[in-house]
Amino acid sequence: MTSAAEEWVPRRNVLWGSFNGLAYVPRLPPTAYALLLHMMTEQDPGGLVAATHDELGAGLAMERGMISRAMQHLVAARLVTVVRRGRFQLHPMIAAFSDPREQQRAIKALPKDMRLDVGDFEDEYERRFQLHLEEKARKAEAKAKGNVTPITKPPRLRRVH
Repeated sequence: MTSAAEEWVPRRNVLWGSFNGLAYVPRLPPTAYALLLHMMTEQDPGGLVAATHDELGAGLAMERGMISRAMQHLVAARLVTVVRRGRFQLHPMIAAFSDPREQQRAIKALPKDMRLDVGDFEDEYERRFQLHLEEKARKAEAKAKGNVTPITKPPRLRRVH
């Protein structure tokens, strides 16, 4: 007879992390917290999360728009960096690694202004999020005035026979 513990098999390698950086998470909307915790469960060693907004939304039963709005808060709080579409990097102070020394090296390599435990993280989050909102308003105003160059599709080339 086997015990339940013997039958349990993790779906991936177990990662190591010192999540002391979570003590420096500012007041965020509940959806941002849920997204952050979900991303922490989906990360690869080193904190890389390979998932689109749609995939993250499916894992949380949220719409893509909710994920996009929550992601803005995580980026402003410096908890997540957008690498490119469908690739996000968790901050080394909250990311999981294969080995504790890897996390220590990653944290030591951070510039001082990127550490979560330096300065007032609440004020920094508020400042960054306000800058994001101002940039968003500026773009909306430019678009309303028609100052935005529309993206056009290149003309299709015809086949030469």
